[in-house]
Amino acid sequence: MSDRIRLVGLVAAVSLCMGADLLACGDKFLVAGRGTRYQRPKNARAANVLIFADPASGLPAALHSVPVESLLKREGHRSTTVSTLDQLAAILASGRFDVVLAANSVAAAVERLLGGAADAPVVVAFCIKPTDSQPATADSGAPCTVKAPPKERSLLEAIDKAVLTHDRNTKKSLARG
Repeated sequence: MSDRIRLVGLVAAVSLCMGADLLACGDKFLVAGRGTRYQRPKNARAANVLIFADPASGLPAALHSVPVESLLKREGHRSTTVSTLDQLAAILASGRFDVVLAANSVAAAVERLLGGAADAPVVVAFCIKPTDSQPATADSGAPCTVKAPPKERSLLEAIDKAVLTHDRNTKKSLARG
């Protein structure tokens, strides 16, 4: 009888000591409240995003369906909005940005303004079809990155990709210089 009690006590002591290791094989997902999360994780690096919402380009109307600034803030990014090329030039001279959101019709002008520096922000061009008030030109602008009106996921993926490109370009320029 005392041997049985000793054996039960030994088994209980060993199982208490090994309790943490028993949850290592996927059982932790069965514990209440600790399941797999399928939401998009916040970006590891918050980006400074400049939105060039020139009214003539049609971008403000295209972005009207998506609350871009609150979406970027929720994901940890910081955003600034400008509406003229003069404002864009002034704010680019005074601050550091990673990404510039612009319509494809004005993306070439934004690229010229950036000057092609290695650490320049990456331009994310929105595909915006010309309206009746905007004449269709032979040069439709820069290649499109995101279709307008954008979906939240496609916009965030384009910004994340642009941030990676900006970081890669900055790293290359630092390695050279």
